[in-house]
Amino acid sequence: MKVIHTADWHLGRILNGKQLLEDQRYVLEQFIDRMKEEKPDMIVIAGDLYDTTYPGKETIKLFEETIATLNIDMKIPIILISGNHDGKERLNYGASWFEHSDLYIRTQLESMTQPIHINGINFYTLPFATVAEVQHYFKDDSIQTHQQALDKCISSMSETLQPHEINILIGHLTVQGGKTSDSERPLTIGTVETVERKSFNIFDFVMLGHLHHPFSINEDIIKYSGSLLQYSFSEVGQPKGYRVVKFNHKNDIQDYFVPIEPMRKLEIVTGDYEDVIQEKANVSNKNNYIHFKLRNMAHISDPIINLKQIYPNTLALTNETFEYHEAIQHIEIKKEDDLSIINHFYKTITNEQLSDIQEKKINQIINDLMRKED
Repeated sequence: MKVIHTADWHLGRILNGKQLLEDQRYVLEQFIDRMKEEKPDMIVIAGDLYDTTYPGKETIKLFEETIATLNIDMKIPIILISGNHDGKERLNYGASWFEHSDLYIRTQLESMTQPIHINGINFYTLPFATVAEVQHYFKDDSIQTHQQALDKCISSMSETLQPHEINILIGHLTVQGGKTSDSERPLTIGTVETVERKSFNIFDFVMLGHLHHPFSINEDIIKYSGSLLQYSFSEVGQPKGYRVVKFNHKNDIQDYFVPIEPMRKLEIVTGDYEDVIQEKANVSNKNNYIHFKLRNMAHISDPIINLKQIYPNTLALTNETFEYHEAIQHIEIKKEDDLSIINHFYKTITNEQLSDIQEKKINQIINDLMRKED
């Protein structure tokens, strides 16, 4: 059985004020063309199809057109789960009808013990859920971490799992040691979000979404597909595409990554402002989305306007002409999480640390905002 593993489409993504829908349409057209060549038995989409809970009409239209082409026109069965960016209710709309065309949408924890059987393989689904949601579902207040939540879910799945059959898990989470990027929103604030690799030992293969690097971890049976596009400048140089998984039998599962070229890549260009304006800098493609980090432009008024006349998709400009101690401070701030930044600000203003109660309340507010698409 040949399965295509993809995830993290993030349809509707806006990067530094630039709507990426044109780029997403282009890469999905490439994906469809590849599927015509691959002729897979099914496709797995492991979460974050949309970038926001309430995507716009054009974004929804692109998603529906893509899924209709793959599932209805090409008759490819699809299993998709919700990620931490997706609105569960919106994504789940009409799910019971779509199963008649082998489109399986899983957004609720209730479905995790009900595997989808296709060609003799059991596909278990674990859509994204917060620790609080898992705690509420199991009515178990002792669940306080992502690891405890995952262990509880997998323990529940194990009750219906048939060990002699091929059992696959589809999930959306962070495995310990995985490479992260700036475009991946934290799953929660105030608790460790990573989970241990050994948690998945009861499965023959694990297909994951959330981390955008396709080689985030080096494991034989646990794989990320990565995102279809580069979604932050921390992803510059990362390969983007999809993963092919071939199930021959229980002890013979093979997989490999297939790259897809985007319409435009993200690029970081460093150097002197004058060299860039005179087109002497090393820029691989003027139409790429570019973050310039330049020196010697203090005397220039509105430098980004000048840059855009030559490099129309300039998305960011950083003045690299600053003192060394200022650079150190900048790097340290970039490493801080949300709560640490708030704590630092509070201490600067009041000369006091946040209390435990204040930190707990701030964690709750941040997590609520994340769920509601701040």
